[in-house]
This record gives sequence, structure tokens and C-alpha cells, in this order.
Amino acid sequence: MPIELHSKVLRGVSELVRVAAGESVLARGARGEGVRAFQRGLVDLGYALQGGADGVFGRSSEAALRSFRELHLRFAAAVLDAPTLALLDASLVRAEAVASYSLVNARFAGDPQLTRLLQGRAPLPRRGEAVTRIQKALLDLLFSLPRWGADGSLGDESREALRQFQSWQRIRPGGETTPLTLMALDQLAPAPNQRVARSPEYDKLIRDGWLTVTVAIGYDEDNNDLRELAEFQTGLRSEGFTQTGATANDAVHTYTRSLMIAGQSGGMRVRLVSRHTADPEERYADGLVQDSVCIYSGHARYGTGPDFDPIESTAENFVIGVGAPQHLSGELEPGYDPHMNQILAGVPNDLLARRFDAERYQLWAFVGCTTRHYLDELRKLVAGKRSDNLDLIVSTRPLYWSDSSFYPLEIVRGLLRGRTVNAITVAMCAQAVATETSLDVNKPGDAFFADGFGDNAPGWRG
Repeated sequence: MPIELHSKVLRGVSELVRVAAGESVLARGARGEGVRAFQRGLVDLGYALQGGADGVFGRSSEAALRSFRELHLRFAAAVLDAPTLALLDASLVRAEAVASYSLVNARFAGDPQLTRLLQGRAPLPRRGEAVTRIQKALLDLLFSLPRWGADGSLGDESREALRQFQSWQRIRPGGETTPLTLMALDQLAPAPNQRVARSPEYDKLIRDGWLTVTVAIGYDEDNNDLRELAEFQTGLRSEGFTQTGATANDAVHTYTRSLMIAGQSGGMRVRLVSRHTADPEERYADGLVQDSVCIYSGHARYGTGPDFDPIESTAENFVIGVGAPQHLSGELEPGYDPHMNQILAGVPNDLLARRFDAERYQLWAFVGCTTRHYLDELRKLVAGKRSDNLDLIVSTRPLYWSDSSFYPLEIVRGLLRGRTVNAITVAMCAQAVATETSLDVNKPGDAFFADGFGDNAPGWRG
């Protein structure tokens, strides 16, 4: 059935009517009004074209069309076929609606700067209350601002969150607060002081009937890890897990039970890695590569990565925060402890040394002191992993060993029951505050946050 074109830019163009009917395809080398019309459409959506809408389908038009197609998860040749034309038309209809749109969300309505932005009369200022409103909306949609939060300053962190939001909404991800981006935020953000619920993508986590999880507990010089290891094993048994497979002290210990997600059959398998495990760093890496969920609990080693043996040894470190070319160039900040950086000098970065499945959705959690220091590396060094196929749980401040079994067990409990990430992180944050209060420590803000969940489906379980 032919596709009917509705956008002002594309409708009525005879060449595009034939494309919409599936009778032709426009590819590089084509010329004419059909090419000129789709070029105008791409320009209106924010794509740069060398020479503008000149009616010649050249290299620049091909690159812009490829970017548009990839944004819509179409990865074949960069041609204008009927499905791509339909996506372009729908995107333009949405963009054209901005002209008659008024802000209705109480977060934004009445703000004169945002009103001018929506009307295309002024850009978002670099700082101020309007920026804070945008930042709070992103946070409440679960697009994280891990270092600075809603500080009223439009920096790289805010622009990255905007890019993630734009990619989710199939808006060209330039990181600017365009009128179209503001309209989408106005329509999708919850009411002030409310936060959306998001779930891990359970349908993708469960493969061949199994939700596979690796839990690794790092090394502590005072042997706190041994106590927490035993508590975690006890917690698994109390949740109905039974041990299967190898039981030797140096083996990866495996525990299984059926899932407790309503309407979902299958089971959960938990692989447990500790200092006792032979080659614990490699077995932990196996979990990052192979399993749907991988959780590390233990020392963060001053922003350098999980560790399974004494601090002065480099033998069992999974290196994240140093050792990449981007650390040498200054693009990424290395771990913040000079002595730890010196210990790991010359040790390869493990995120670059492993090959990850770019098509597989995964959830990773890092439960250690201020593991948000890893976040830049996890987002920039893991080839093929984006916020749509890798979700993360990280910490914002120092944690205490007495909770090192609680946190991974709480994640396992939540996943076992199909809970939202909101429910999981709220329980983890409450435990952190309870421990801090018992030690007469007062820390502002949440101890944990979820990153990458903003583009997930709305939460569907409690």
C-alpha cells in the first residue's frame, strides 16, 4: 500500500510519490526535485549538507541520510526507499508541529526563556533557572547527570544526557536543546517532583529461558570480603537458590532457582566469583562478556577498577580507569590516586582488551567507593555498547564493607522478581544511609544511581 506523505516539505513531490509507492529508490548520483525535497527535510531536522539542498544526491547527502537511517536503526545502504521516506515524513510532521505548540508541563510553562527557545527566538542560556528545569526533567526521566546534577550550568554532562534523550526520541542527537527537543521533553517529562519508573529490559535479559548473572566480590586486605562472601551465599540460599555444578574451593560456584516474575517462565543462574576462584579477574571478565547481568562488589581501587588480590599486586585487577590511549590524551581522567596509577602503569585497559557483543542488551553494576569514576570509561571504551544496550548502576560516594553482600543480593532479589530499577536503587540508597547514620556520617544525595535506563520502556513491575 503506497505511503501517503503529510509533511509540508515532502508532500506533492512527484518523484517522492513514486518512492512512497515503492516504484523507485533515490540513491547517490540521483538529481532532481525529489532529491532537493528530501535534502530540505534533512536540513530542517538539523543535518548539515555541504551545498545545502542543491538537488544533487552526493557524498554529503549520503552521509546525512545514513545518519538519519542509523538513528532509526536502519543500517543498510544509505538510500531513500519507501520505509526511510516514511520515517523522514513522520519526523518532519513532528518537527512542523513545534510551530503551533505551547508548553503545558508545569516544569516549563510560563518560563520566558524556554518560551522564546520553543519559538526559535533564542537559544537556551548557558546557565540559570531554565537550564535547571531542563536538567531536572532529564533526571526525572532517568537520564543521569552523574557528577554535577541539576546545577544550572549547561556543560558536557548535560549535553550528553540531552544526546541520549534525543537518540531515544529519534531526534538528531546533537546535544543542543532545540525547539523540537524541548517539545518532546515537555510532552514526556512527569509532573514536577515526580520521577518515571523504568525497568531493566527483562525480555532481553532472559535468553533461552535463563537470566544469567555473575556476582564478583573483590579482595579486602582486612578479610572483610570473606565475611561478605559467606553472607551473600547465605542470602542466596534464603531466596531459594540451590548450588549446582562444581563445589571445589577454586571453582566458580553456581546457584540456580526459578524466576518469580509474574507471567514469565524460566530461571536465574548466579555465578559467584571471589578471591578463592582460580583466575578471578578472567572469570569476572567472562561474566561481563557472556552474562546478561554482571555485578561487582568491593574496592574500586581509587577509580582504576575491580580488584581480586592485594592492592600492590597487578595480577588480578580488571583495569577500567587507566591504561587507555584516551587517558594519555586527556580525553578521559585516569584514576585519582597517583600511587594506584603508578602500580598499574603499563597494564592494559581491560575494556579495550575484551570484545563485547554490540547487539546484546546487558546490565552491569559496580558497587564500590564512588564507582561513577568508571562511568566515562564504561560509556566511551566499550565498543558497540550504548545507553540502549548497556544499563549501569554505579555509586556516588564511599561505601562500607559491612554492606558489600547486601547490595548485590538486593539487585539479585529485584531482578528475580522483575522489579523496576527505581525500586532496586531506592533500597540500596536506603541501606547506605542507614549505615552512614549508624556511623554518624551525613552524605547529601543518593548513594547510587542508574545510568542508561532513560530509553527503556516504562516500569511495568513493582
